[in-house]
Amino acid sequence: MKARLTMRKLTAAAAAVTMAGSMVSFEAFAYSDSGSYDNSFNFSNSGISAKDDSGSGYKISGTDLTINAAGTYVVSGECIEGSITVKKGTTGVVLVLDSLTLTSTSTAPVSVNKGAEAEIVIKGNNTLTDSEDPANENSTNETIAEAFEGAGIKVKSGSSLTLTGTGTLTVNGSSCKNGIKGGATSTVTVGDSANDSFTLNVNAAKNALSADGELIINGGKVNVTSADDGIKASPDDGDTDSKGTITINGGNITVNASDDAVHGEQVNVFGGDLTITAGNDALKAENALTVGKDDGSGPDIDVKKSYEGFEGAAITLKGGKGSIISSDDGMNAANGDLKNVTFELNISGGEWYVNADGDGTDSNGNMNVSGGFTEIFGAANNGNGALDIGDFGCSLVYTGGTVVAVGMNGMAVVPTSGNYIAFGTSGMGGGGFGRPGQGGQSSGSSYSISKGASIAIKDSSGSTLYEATAVKSANHIVFASDSLKSDETYTLYVNGQSTATATLTAGTGQSQGGMPGQPGQGGGQPGQGGGQPGQGGQPWQPWQPTDPTNPTDPTDPTDQTDPTDPTEPTDPTEPTDPTDPTEPEVTNKYPVVNSIEYSEKTHQFRLHWDAVDGAQKYGVAVYLSGKWKVADGNISASTTTFTSPKLKAGQTYKVVVCAKINGEWDKSKLGSRAFTVTVK
Repeated sequence: MKARLTMRKLTAAAAAVTMAGSMVSFEAFAYSDSGSYDNSFNFSNSGISAKDDSGSGYKISGTDLTINAAGTYVVSGECIEGSITVKKGTTGVVLVLDSLTLTSTSTAPVSVNKGAEAEIVIKGNNTLTDSEDPANENSTNETIAEAFEGAGIKVKSGSSLTLTGTGTLTVNGSSCKNGIKGGATSTVTVGDSANDSFTLNVNAAKNALSADGELIINGGKVNVTSADDGIKASPDDGDTDSKGTITINGGNITVNASDDAVHGEQVNVFGGDLTITAGNDALKAENALTVGKDDGSGPDIDVKKSYEGFEGAAITLKGGKGSIISSDDGMNAANGDLKNVTFELNISGGEWYVNADGDGTDSNGNMNVSGGFTEIFGAANNGNGALDIGDFGCSLVYTGGTVVAVGMNGMAVVPTSGNYIAFGTSGMGGGGFGRPGQGGQSSGSSYSISKGASIAIKDSSGSTLYEATAVKSANHIVFASDSLKSDETYTLYVNGQSTATATLTAGTGQSQGGMPGQPGQGGGQPGQGGGQPGQGGQPWQPWQPTDPTNPTDPTDPTDQTDPTDPTEPTDPTEPTDPTDPTEPEVTNKYPVVNSIEYSEKTHQFRLHWDAVDGAQKYGVAVYLSGKWKVADGNISASTTTFTSPKLKAGQTYKVVVCAKINGEWDKSKLGSRAFTVTVK
């Protein structure tokens, strides 16, 4: 006869499962700490004892327990070779783990089979260890291979598991494979609310806490250690039904992962406290990454180590706060595996601090800042920028909030739209075709910030708008804030000394390349759209031209003609007007450089290329730090020359010239079209 049944209110997570699944009954029984339950079991190395031997809803075979009916079951004891299985299709099951230590070498210690639904209530100290031989997964013995589960808790296809309680559960997959693993279309929910007091420790040789379908963390203290991804929701190849969604609403979460800390198709972090140490990315979404809520509330994220901090095809930061330390980009809106996708980085709220050894914030598309406080320290090298946006007409639109971007001037980017100030001159780069690189209406003076130096931006009355200690070397600062005024002069102080001044600059709205203030050719005209003023008519000669017509010099990078390339035909019948200086002779599909000139005096180079039929604009890009960065993406179709800014003698750059035809940039064969220049 079964023990007396006591019902309690289902957890929010279990209720959600109940309402969502037609197979789940509202009569599901759940655990009550009053001592009333359907049955209780005690594991030992010799077997399993049931408190109610005549009860139903279960089956015992040696040290294997199978639950086959809805109810509340309490499990205790210790066994070096045992398992608990919720039978396929069984719903309304509550397992109370009360001081249970269970190890298995032949299967998962706990399995929720296909289409089943279970809740684990954690009471006391519990440990589940999967000690299967990892080689069994690929065994030639089909029986052994099929029996392999590779997880401390296995949640099979179409099933669901919720973990709640007040005790501690440690799940070990560190000698086998995974910690908690959910199959296709499965749902794993950790916690009922942010007030949950249980502790969940998950250790794994591969992924620690994962579900191909959906993974939800609502509360509890969650500690994850993995040799691969920490928290994961990524369907297998060919699985088109699983969402691969991670949603974090609360909890105190610590992740130490050798690869990505959090990795899903879509990642939503609405709340919780996260502390992350990652060998690769901290938060990674193949598609959309959303952090914070519309009301500005959100998580507290501390990324202590990462390759890239936040990465997703579309990144949206609405609220919360976070600190990111990364060895490459701090935030990166990108995914090289996706086609025909609009990459974007949007910041509307929250407080964000980035310390990156690559680009601080990098969008392979547009970036939009409308609120929040974002403080960025980019790499201390000219191959990366504190701000970076995408090629081919992309924009950085500022409409509100505060942005401070401290970095080097080599790839400096400023807003294309919105008001800002910038201190320091800009150098080679600044973004892709259409990326801004203008230095703003600054003093045009060069300066240097050393690591550890104090930085302050003040208005003319001496009021401080921003102050910080530099975490690395820098020589360029972009500052955008609602508090800036058009009739004000702002001063940058480094170690208490006035270093540079700037006035408010409005983004041009143009997709301007990153060559601010190039000297006018022969006349020293100031740079267009703000930035470093022209260098006062400094002479451009003597130039040292190369001879691209010399066929005996295979090392000449300007000889780009490829007779085997059918896309590079010349048309001797094409009429041209040699008397019209605005109509260069048209001979190629894409620009082919015909000469390069060098100035040893100013350390600059000048490119000349053949005109392209139908070209609306030309652009020049430089390959730096594994990415094409644009030097100038707004060269008139009537111009077939480009002059670099002053550079450092001896530096070598990989360069390519592109044409915009019918509104599209011709990016074909960039690698084979590229050539190198060495500054003299």
